[in-house]
Amino acid sequence: MSLSRLSILTLCGTLCAACCGSAIAADILELQDYHASEAKTDSKGPWLGLQQADHGWRLVTVKPHFKKIPDPITKSGIRVSANISNARMILSAPGLKPGAVVLSDEAKVVNGSIDEEFELSTLPPLGQERLMHLQGNEYHLQNREGRIYLELNGVAQYLFDYTENKEDNNAKIIWVGDLDHDGKLDFIFDASSQYNVTELRLYLSGGAAKGELLKLVAQRKSTGC
Repeated sequence: MSLSRLSILTLCGTLCAACCGSAIAADILELQDYHASEAKTDSKGPWLGLQQADHGWRLVTVKPHFKKIPDPITKSGIRVSANISNARMILSAPGLKPGAVVLSDEAKVVNGSIDEEFELSTLPPLGQERLMHLQGNEYHLQNREGRIYLELNGVAQYLFDYTENKEDNNAKIIWVGDLDHDGKLDFIFDASSQYNVTELRLYLSGGAAKGELLKLVAQRKSTGC
């Protein structure tokens, strides 16, 4: 059975619309100065600020500002700011919406504040794991021969390589909790292996493929001076 020319065109249009509709650019940015080439974004928004509130954390609709500034290294830099205060960073990703977000149980013991100096931010040493909990589920963040995995109920997923080096390694947990309101853990990591480099990675559970726990939806690499 052959399709008419009109049917083929209609089918192609439907497929194209579906593909374009799903190809929403996600991104993650800290509110700081960047080398110009490291602050580029394809996201059209909406942007949400991850903000610490009086009794926890929340996502708040924000308007980001990108201001050109001098850069001593590359001559051209970008200062990223937003129209709200006290935002840890700004995010743009399908599945995120304004409102309160829940921290993992481990984060709650430090009164809803995740600071880089707290032990919570550290990744597990070689051959060890860290336990994290949300809504009664126990997650295992594991270091398997220098490779970070997340395991839940027998399902394990590789996330990124981790070279443990106290003098040079910068990798850490930036934020852990439920960002997309599906009752499962989401993560923001700095996966950098160098002290002068930041490699932000946003993992959300809502977009995870079958047999996986998380989906890497956004990442950004930047360097210092």
